[in-house]
Amino acid sequence: MKKTKRNAVLFKEMTVDMKKPKILIIMLLINMLLIPVVLGFFLAIYIQGNSGELGYRILANYFIAMMFTEAGIIAFIVPAVTAGSVSLEKERQTLDVLLTTRLTTWEIIKGKYFSSYLTIVLLVLSTMPMMSLVFIYGGIGIWQMIYVFIVLYVYIAMIASFGVFFSALTKNTVASVVLTYIFTLSYLVFTAVLPWIVVGGIELVNLMIYEDHKYFNFITDQHLIPSDYFIMLGIGNPFYAIFDSIGHTIGYSIEGIGIQGVNSLGEILPHTSDKNIVFRMFTPISMVFQLVVTFILLKISAVFLNPVKAKKNKKRK
Repeated sequence: MKKTKRNAVLFKEMTVDMKKPKILIIMLLINMLLIPVVLGFFLAIYIQGNSGELGYRILANYFIAMMFTEAGIIAFIVPAVTAGSVSLEKERQTLDVLLTTRLTTWEIIKGKYFSSYLTIVLLVLSTMPMMSLVFIYGGIGIWQMIYVFIVLYVYIAMIASFGVFFSALTKNTVASVVLTYIFTLSYLVFTAVLPWIVVGGIELVNLMIYEDHKYFNFITDQHLIPSDYFIMLGIGNPFYAIFDSIGHTIGYSIEGIGIQGVNSLGEILPHTSDKNIVFRMFTPISMVFQLVVTFILLKISAVFLNPVKAKKNKKRK
């Protein structure tokens, strides 16, 4: 009988990590940070229950608050867990030993990455009881919650690849952690702001053309250049994907969060409706994009780890 091939790095890392008390400490910390949201939820239920105005929206707001609080916590915890995965081996001078084994650099990176990823998945699973409180009052099904959590796990996969990438790139764990935090924050802010900057710029051009009666008096459409499709530039931002998945789960929409009432932004997004297949596929497209980025970063990390490649680069210099 054929023996199944097992990644030795993954098996060793998971065996060692599960015995460390830091996993339990981080798990406790995550759940403690979510407790204020849970207490606020029960307080709101108590207040609205006494007034006889308890509605479905409070459950939706609780679910949104929990998901985004957890996504924010993950953005701070994941770099700390993953950024030292390879650089610690370099500092302990044990990486050379790994490279002399039959394991390829790709297998080493995969082992390091998935050990960190599975650890974080375990931490997130520990918050499921708090998330499942919405089932007490109904309104959200188990498959809807699983869908949102899959989106969350894809987000974790991409953020974890940032840490492994900088860990393979640098020789110092502190430098790796700092670079991972800076890059993660910059990436999330840039991908969140970029689509709105582009949309705002296009609408400014539209307004200038529309009001220029001297050269463009034949223009009668204030939105000559369609700009709302550029919202798709946000597919790289996992927070947009999480919000979109929640929207399909509990019925939130752009109109539902009041964008039309803020600077009339709703007027420049006429195509953002459930009838538009492009926007309906926002979350799946975003998930594919994040997984592609994850795969590319891990492949590049394996190249950085390859001593043969490094020697070739030195010779070229």
